[in-house]
Amino acid sequence: MESKLRFHSGSAGSLFSGEALFFCRGKGSADDRFPGGGSAGQQWPLLEGRCACRYETAFSTNALKDGDDMPFDRSSFCVFSVAALVAVASTWSTAPLAEPVKPAAAKDDVSFRAELVFWESVRDTQNASELQAYLSAYPTGRFSALARLRIKALDDQAKAGEGREAGGAMRTTAPTSGAAGAKERATTATTTSDRRQAGDSFRDCELCPEMVVVPPGSFAMGSDRDRPEEKPSHQVTVAGAFAIGAHEITVAQWDACLKEGGCRHSPEPGRDGRLPMANVSWNDAQDYLKWLREKTAQDYRLPSEAEWEYAARAGSKSNYWWGNEKGARQANCRDCDSPFDGKDASPAGSFAANAFGLYDVHGNVWEWTEDCWNPSYRGAPADGKPWLRGDCLSRVLRGGSWALDHEYMRSSRRSRYDRDVRYYLNGFRVVRPVDAPTATASGDPAFESAVTKAVNTVFSNAPKSASGAQAFIVDPLIDGLSGAESAATRRMEAVIVEAVRGKHPSFSVERFNPPNAATAQFAVVGTFTGVNKQRETSGTREAFRVCLVLLDLKAGKVAANAKEFARPSGVDITPTKFFQDNPVWIADPATQAYIRTCQTTKPGDPIDPVYLQQVKAAALINEALDAYEKGHYEDARNLFASASQTAGGDQLRTYVGLYLSSWKLGEKEQTVAAIAKVVDFGLNSSRLAIKFPFKPGSTALQSDSKDAAPHELWLAQIARETTRRGVCLEITGHTHVMGPKALNQRLTVRRAEYIKQRLEGLAPDLARRTIAAGKGADENLVGSVSEDARDELDRRIEFAVFPCKATP
Repeated sequence: MESKLRFHSGSAGSLFSGEALFFCRGKGSADDRFPGGGSAGQQWPLLEGRCACRYETAFSTNALKDGDDMPFDRSSFCVFSVAALVAVASTWSTAPLAEPVKPAAAKDDVSFRAELVFWESVRDTQNASELQAYLSAYPTGRFSALARLRIKALDDQAKAGEGREAGGAMRTTAPTSGAAGAKERATTATTTSDRRQAGDSFRDCELCPEMVVVPPGSFAMGSDRDRPEEKPSHQVTVAGAFAIGAHEITVAQWDACLKEGGCRHSPEPGRDGRLPMANVSWNDAQDYLKWLREKTAQDYRLPSEAEWEYAARAGSKSNYWWGNEKGARQANCRDCDSPFDGKDASPAGSFAANAFGLYDVHGNVWEWTEDCWNPSYRGAPADGKPWLRGDCLSRVLRGGSWALDHEYMRSSRRSRYDRDVRYYLNGFRVVRPVDAPTATASGDPAFESAVTKAVNTVFSNAPKSASGAQAFIVDPLIDGLSGAESAATRRMEAVIVEAVRGKHPSFSVERFNPPNAATAQFAVVGTFTGVNKQRETSGTREAFRVCLVLLDLKAGKVAANAKEFARPSGVDITPTKFFQDNPVWIADPATQAYIRTCQTTKPGDPIDPVYLQQVKAAALINEALDAYEKGHYEDARNLFASASQTAGGDQLRTYVGLYLSSWKLGEKEQTVAAIAKVVDFGLNSSRLAIKFPFKPGSTALQSDSKDAAPHELWLAQIARETTRRGVCLEITGHTHVMGPKALNQRLTVRRAEYIKQRLEGLAPDLARRTIAAGKGADENLVGSVSEDARDELDRRIEFAVFPCKATP
């Protein structure tokens, strides 16, 4: 049985003062009650943590009378099971319902916020032990009854053998347009060299979404009407063309992802494949986008809020793309005078397209965007990029829905929802870049163009020889902050080789191996670093700095260098397999010497002596990395072992390689010995960082992967070695940008405290010699906010050594 929240007031005219009560009224049932007093922005997680209503703004209840539906601005209302709601509500308070809720004392408020952070980290878990951890910390907490219900539900699921895969054949019907007189668009397969023009339509695969190319342009975003979240109206420039889905993602397209294992959430059985896929969270949409990227090798993502409004308006300045009035049969909303009004979503293309060729931008289902929620446009980007500051636990929705009236589907209307919560009115459409030769408004060229320009600059200024082609080696390029190799750095290396062979015949490339490293005169090194608008390595990365240097190894000097900036679209920064598997980060002297050689030198400068000393060892390590990534773990371990005995081989990659290859071979003793060496190496440098597998936004650790040693081994060795040395540790948490600064800070402190408690459990004496701290998102090394393997290093825990004397 489903119900809507209805309003009953304990005192007329209360302004969410703590006196308001909410009743749940079921169909044909008596009223069931639960306390709902609170302030604007407060949440009540309900129904086993699966639905949360957030009241967007405090509003006067003078205009409401008993029995009225609450005018929520979050897709208007939440739907609950009355029985479950009563079960939860009955545990919250035994006080008389008519009695006002008293404000909490300040210390109680702080305590509740700490408890809320803990609860938010585990509320959606499928692991009963994590819920039990919450109960151990807060046995009589605000959510203790809910936690017990969740544990019982998980136990019941286990007993019933739930987890069965949803049946049903995958639908293969592509969405069709039902718009009379709509222009037919050509559908073509994408190519590697994608040069599409505005108005072109295409698909990247048979069941991929139909995409339409939208031209660059400027528009006035928002509205200066009476809604504060739409103010102030401001000019936005979308500098480059992009492709956006002609339709919202359909059930058939989602089914394709589900069948191939990319998506986990099943649509309602028997749902028409032409309907928009709804009841998906923002996180669910990310699963689909990841699958689509892997399937097509194209950089699919959600539109930014600015891109969405620009595409929806299609040059119009009115409430809707067709004018200021809702009209009739223009869209699917509750009062749009269409056959679908207030009944259900409509099949893709049931109404006319806008001037850009997009369907259903008004009504049908709300559409997720990439942006974090902000209560107004003050400080919003003016370049069309996603706004990734603010409340990033909530993401912006646009377009209205079939269940709401026309006011909600205006072009400028904004809403939001928790990114991890599914709601039956929420869907999405996708965007991807189109490769164009033009530069962005800032002048940054496309990635490969920037790399090619840097290569030509370096080799045009390199010393020439009259005796024929000069050989050079490429010491694998790395990220300028993390030191990792990635798909992007590998592509840079390929561009270097292609450009030199095409335009610089006086040079020839040789494989980077120990014999060539011993004899080559020249070596190329390079870094690839994410930067913000100010070209600094902090905040949101909006460009990449490409640095290339040609070294004269025989002369011991820098021969030539170049630096360029590239726009980020279409660049894959996913680390290579070795660096994905590597759980450790240290400011390794060998890696730092490489980075200094590239980033801080000019032609004629001496090569960093630390780098020069380790070139031969680096060539051996490169062969070991190649063997590891091919799955030849025995060969890899032997090569890493050889490197450890070579001059310059005392570096992090060597010891991590010994650890990873030993673990892959199933040799536990060698694995533990390698971990001991890595921890020793890190503590000697006074700073060791570990990528513990925290769940997103949580203090809970994910289940151990078969591809990595359990984190217990690392914690045990850190505890053992810290105790042996008699030093103190500052344990510092980090996270990617995921919400307000205070939330990021609190989350990282909680993670550090969790690791500190784990260490104390292994070595009780460490309770007096460890402190926990959090840096929030202030020291991101990657800054992509992709929440996957690409920015995993931004969620690290650091162990900084400082001298101390344990108290007796």
